[in-house]
Amino acid sequence: MSDIGVVTVSTYLAQALLAALLAILLLRFHSSRKHAFLRHWALSWWALCAGQLGAMVAFHFSATMPASEPTRLVATFVAQLGAYLQAGWLILGATELASGKSPSRRGTLAIFGALGGLALVSTLAYAFSPDAAASRNFLRVSVRALVVAAAFLIAAGLLVRAYRKSTATGPHLVWIAFFLYGLEQVVFFWTTTATSASSLRYGIVPFDLLMVAVLGIATVVWLLEDEHFRLVEASLQIEKLAYYDSLTGLPNRKLFLDRLKQWIARRGRTDYHAALFFLDLDNFKRINDTYGHETGDLLLGAVAERLRYSVREGDTIGRQGGDEFTLLLPGIRTADDAIAIASKLLDRLAQPLEVGELSLFAAASIGITLFPDHGDDPTTLLRKADTAMYRAKEAGRGGVVIYDSEMSDVSRERFVLESALRAGLEEEHLVLYYQPIVRAGSGEIVGVEALVRWLHPERGLILPGKFLPLIESTAVSEALSDWVLRKACAQVQAWRERYQQDLQVSVNLTARAFENPELSAKIEVILRETGLPAAALELEITETMALLHAGGPVSTLADLRKRGARVAVDDFGIGYSSLSYLRELPIDTVKLDSSFIRELGRRREDSKIVGAVIQLAHGLGMEVVAEGVEEEEQMVILEMLYCDKMQGFLFSRPLEPQAFESLMDASTPFRTGPAPSRAPVAR
Repeated sequence: MSDIGVVTVSTYLAQALLAALLAILLLRFHSSRKHAFLRHWALSWWALCAGQLGAMVAFHFSATMPASEPTRLVATFVAQLGAYLQAGWLILGATELASGKSPSRRGTLAIFGALGGLALVSTLAYAFSPDAAASRNFLRVSVRALVVAAAFLIAAGLLVRAYRKSTATGPHLVWIAFFLYGLEQVVFFWTTTATSASSLRYGIVPFDLLMVAVLGIATVVWLLEDEHFRLVEASLQIEKLAYYDSLTGLPNRKLFLDRLKQWIARRGRTDYHAALFFLDLDNFKRINDTYGHETGDLLLGAVAERLRYSVREGDTIGRQGGDEFTLLLPGIRTADDAIAIASKLLDRLAQPLEVGELSLFAAASIGITLFPDHGDDPTTLLRKADTAMYRAKEAGRGGVVIYDSEMSDVSRERFVLESALRAGLEEEHLVLYYQPIVRAGSGEIVGVEALVRWLHPERGLILPGKFLPLIESTAVSEALSDWVLRKACAQVQAWRERYQQDLQVSVNLTARAFENPELSAKIEVILRETGLPAAALELEITETMALLHAGGPVSTLADLRKRGARVAVDDFGIGYSSLSYLRELPIDTVKLDSSFIRELGRRREDSKIVGAVIQLAHGLGMEVVAEGVEEEEQMVILEMLYCDKMQGFLFSRPLEPQAFESLMDASTPFRTGPAPSRAPVAR
């Protein structure tokens, strides 16, 4: 074999090895990234590897075999097919990279079918004509070089379009290498067609090897650079997940505390002031329960966006978790300024928020601490702002409260009581007392109101007025309501069976229990387990509770009544004193507050008010129970006003179960004689 032949065969073999190495590298990257263009480019280099091996074998046999020899034809076909498939997969990968999508399956099959047909035609054409060497060489070498040149030049153009705005080095190296290789193939085409350049043909072959090496190096640089960028992006994403809330994009609790700490370190030694807001959405749980958690998440995102547009550029907003947000507002010196800003925030949030196809409102409560008046470290400021926020909720929600030192004492007492009450529920330190409810006129006991008492092992008997307000917003209040319901229903059912009387039991609901969407189902379970008829249970809610949860109670109360239970409004007259809502809410009983009853017989106006309420309630088909009856004169007036039932110290104080049983065993009504007659209530 001549020196040129040795160089040519060695070059073909080296190109095949380089192509195989690059194909393996591309497949390794494809296994982790799953980009289609990497797989197609790997196939392109595998095709080049097969084509170069075929060309090497065909060149070796060209000196000893005629063109029509089957072995040489097979080698030639492999060489032709490898070159054309390299061009096809190269263009396919570049198109996917530039457009972001793959060509249609039908189009892809058509292109590769045409390329395969071209490889077959170029192999067989003039193969059996010994005198047609020039024509055969033109089809097998020149046309192939032209097709490959066009493929690489087109691929270079597609890469330029895809990465024209990129600052990365790798993509630019690759398209430059593609462009140079395409030019090299154009030169190779020229050397095979121009008679004056035919002597340069075999000199181009080693240069072809160099260009394949340049292509491989450029591709490796690109992929390694891209891998580096991916690692950097992943680390940034991890950092974002660690320090930013994924739902709203706001700084999370950790980052907000860090920024607050940095601000204090920078500004705390100078004459700087700031306000810290702790904002919590009101009734957010109801949004989740009514519309679903997905809508709740969208609402949180909308609230975060509204807050961003409502504060200054130098202010910091964070999400603590759930429906809680914190804001650091530097430069706020006085409580009045902080309250004014907080009020504007609440006004902004009160405007409708577009959440999908819904228009929702986001009421909130805000607690405020001032730096350095209320503390000089982040944890203290946040804790006190949180305390002030809970005080705002206790005051009726939708308000703003500035922290003061007395709140800490209340918070500590709340925590101590909540912990002790949890233990009391587990250790049965709680007991129920029962106050009789009597029918007006006859004095017959027709029901009881269940009242919880806490027999604290150290403090003794604690009345609910001392501990319920402090734990109302905690989860233990709902657990307490469940315990009272179950205990009272079981006890009254036992009395109904013992005395063969249709006694009713009234149980007060806490606000937290009332907000539970599973309340109706829970009560149904309790009634089924205790055997108490649903009609014997009356659930009491306060007037204030009903109106503060406007919209929500209607369906809850209606569901309770649908299951057979009765609903009463307790302490009527001390809240909003609105009579119109009596016809809007599904209510069975109105319980007049003792403040109306106390002055009966002393002030004529009170008798008129009580009479008007009783008349209105009867017109709406409701019963009326008067609370706090302590004097016989009050009882007589209530009977004259056609009140249905009464309870109070005149009849009995709340009694332990044993004492109540003694009262029932006496079988003595509290008043003898016929009850006042009146028209039947329309039900």
